[in-house]
Amino acid sequence: MLMEELPPEAMLDGPPPDADHLLQRTLGTVREERHQAVLRRGRITAITSTFMVAGVLAGGVWLGHGPLVGGTDDEGEVLQGTSSAGANMAVKVTETEGGLRLVATVHGVPDGAACWLVVHTKDGRSFTAGSWRAHAGEVTLAGSAMVRAGDVAGVSVVDHDRRPLVTAG
Repeated sequence: MLMEELPPEAMLDGPPPDADHLLQRTLGTVREERHQAVLRRGRITAITSTFMVAGVLAGGVWLGHGPLVGGTDDEGEVLQGTSSAGANMAVKVTETEGGLRLVATVHGVPDGAACWLVVHTKDGRSFTAGSWRAHAGEVTLAGSAMVRAGDVAGVSVVDHDRRPLVTAG
């Protein structure tokens, strides 16, 4: 009597013959969709990271240059000087919003000497704009000082005892 209540499909011996193929196709489709989703997320992450790094680098370059008072980087005064010992220096002085930007190229300073780049003002004050330890050959040093360009009387490289090694101005 219980057997009469069962539908005829229950009397079949096992699953249909193509059931395993259907399961394999379904699992394959799910795996492929998951793989595509992972690839999509990876591409989006890579593109986002690339744009973020580019933005940070562009911002760093922009902040590093800073706005100049009165124009471009090409503007600025170049001061030159030579010492009796044969050292020479050329300093490009550019006025910025907060003071001066200096780029000094120095040659002929004794090897191993502790050096300071010092800005001298017309009223007798001195401001250290940078320091380094000299080595054989030419040295290019960037520095800054909180002085107006119109107040600069000269720029010197001084040694540990504050004796001038070469002065430009």
